[in-house]
Amino acid sequence: MTPPTTLDDVATYVDEHGVEMLRPETEPVPEHALHAEIVDLLYAGLRAHFADRTDVAVHERLAWFPEQSNTRIRLDPDVMVVIGRPQLMRKSFKAWAEDGAVPSVLVEVVSEEDTDRNYRERLGRAHRYGVPEVVLIHPFAPGGCYVQHLLAEEEGYRTRATSTSPDAPVEVPTLGIRLAGGDRLVAEDEYGPWQDTASLAEHVRRQTEEARRQGERADRLAEALRAAGIDPDSI
Repeated sequence: MTPPTTLDDVATYVDEHGVEMLRPETEPVPEHALHAEIVDLLYAGLRAHFADRTDVAVHERLAWFPEQSNTRIRLDPDVMVVIGRPQLMRKSFKAWAEDGAVPSVLVEVVSEEDTDRNYRERLGRAHRYGVPEVVLIHPFAPGGCYVQHLLAEEEGYRTRATSTSPDAPVEVPTLGIRLAGGDRLVAEDEYGPWQDTASLAEHVRRQTEEARRQGERADRLAEALRAAGIDPDSI
């Protein structure tokens, strides 16, 4: 086949062959350290929170492709939680390879550079592809951190609850967590506040390492059974 040479040829080739175009929703801009810290905290906290669940996937800054027929459409949420899918090492989240799954909740941390128009567009895309809940964290809002919990309705999202004070947190029942605004973001679950990113990240690292070791043990056992003439799938 002759390689595509024009932009139109490339677009046609991508659509016909299902090529994954890793093109972000917007031009990347440098992240403020606070933005990155909050994203990391929420990701690590949610990973630890759902550690005992085999049917919940939590991803940080992972490209989500909602349409197989048009892989040029891509969403890049800060954190997404997909209930009903296992936690795997994914390069991207392709809906057609995940039984049509849609993120149950998107968590977005609004950066200093974001405009209202940017987020209206991003929320519009999330709503179009069936995301039922969105949590917005505004760490740079006047007066301190501002938290919004949005629920999807027919015409778009409505604000279910907000928080600007640690004394009045937003409950997110789908996730089983509470988020509060104020001088800083406060995130907690039934075990208490998520104090720091480092300890949560270490907890997730230990869980990942233990899962890897268990997988290796299972592989060795299966190999030993095959060597003994036993089909491990028959046990």
